[in-house]
Amino acid sequence: MQEYQVTASEAQKSVKSFSRRRLRRELGAWGFMAPHLFFFIVFTMAPLVFGFIMSFHRWTLLDEPLFIGWDNFVRVWRDSRFWQAVSNTLIFALISVPLTMLVSLVFALLLNQKWYGKLWLLVAFVSPTFFGSVGILTTWRWVLSSAPNGLVNYYLSSIGVIKQPVSWFTTATMAWVCIIGVTVWWIVGFSVLLYLGALRRIPPEQYEAAKIDGAGPFERFVHVTLPWMRNVLFFDTVRQVLLAFGLFDQVYFFTGGGPAGATRTMVYYLFEVGFQRQQLGRAAAISWYIFIVVFGFALIQLFILTKSIRSAEE
Repeated sequence: MQEYQVTASEAQKSVKSFSRRRLRRELGAWGFMAPHLFFFIVFTMAPLVFGFIMSFHRWTLLDEPLFIGWDNFVRVWRDSRFWQAVSNTLIFALISVPLTMLVSLVFALLLNQKWYGKLWLLVAFVSPTFFGSVGILTTWRWVLSSAPNGLVNYYLSSIGVIKQPVSWFTTATMAWVCIIGVTVWWIVGFSVLLYLGALRRIPPEQYEAAKIDGAGPFERFVHVTLPWMRNVLFFDTVRQVLLAFGLFDQVYFFTGGGPAGATRTMVYYLFEVGFQRQQLGRAAAISWYIFIVVFGFALIQLFILTKSIRSAEE
């Protein structure tokens, strides 16, 4: 009986010791998470809640907020300029995302080969990704300036291609060509790194087996390279779509939404309504529409990615 009491007492002490260790471990984990959680609440959750409340008010910086219910959402829904901005953003995404991925994949395949000097080409592709938008877009605005001393106009006139300076942003087509071209040049480097890393992880035995089976370069690319890069390609697609729907800097620096609203995107329209017209409640409603659109595309892509992974595992 005494031995049983001693054993029970030791068991109770062991349980208490385990509980203390578990409590310390939990407190330590929450201690490490606390700074991130604090900034997440202050800079993410609080603005989301405040923006949602603001969307139900008519509010400028000079007037008191006036509750108007769903009126901001209804007026934005009926605004033709908003739907033009949605259309422009979709067109930009549908063109820029596949183009960026195609260019990145081509150069990643080239850089994956063994040839002298490829490191310099890799640095040339990747380095613009790490520069801020102000420096990059200010330089490109000078390059594409309509003035005679604009870099493109200067060299084209020097070799006799043009006689008069060309304004590169006066038509919608030329404006979008310039915006998409600069965007692809700017962000392609990160995708090249992603694809190059994915290509390096493909076992050489896969290509050797395909060669033995008589597969040519195109068949090896389709049946070996693409399946091994599937997850990276889907991840980059989601990333590119999110970047496309957030297009603002290029429009702000190059066109200001013109000509005649032809390059106005959803985020730029939000900027116009919120900061230029000081209609903060309606701008908050626009931001929630943007969130719904982007979240919807992200869910679709996540569903496709999950289905693709499951089919590959089966």
